[in-house]
Amino acid sequence: MSEKILDIKDERLSFFTPAGEVKALNGVSFTMNQGDVLGVVGESGSGKSVTAYSVMGLTAYPGKLVGGKVWFNGHEIEEHEGEGLPQDPR
Repeated sequence: MSEKILDIKDERLSFFTPAGEVKALNGVSFTMNQGDVLGVVGESGSGKSVTAYSVMGLTAYPGKLVGGKVWFNGHEIEEHEGEGLPQDPR
């Protein structure tokens, strides 16, 4: 059985600008096990890059995770904001 390395549940991410809140992600959920390959496709502006950046902990200001959970290698990404991905202890 493969080890779960990425688990995203109902991720919601917004950018807070002077003009107001821009909801970039609304309810993104998926799980990946070690060895899985994932292709993300969609229209321009559909949130592909924002999803990838949030998984890596690289969402730039004024972006903020406003809901849901993102786990990578057993670590919640929000807990490591600004530090990038937690390192694998192996």
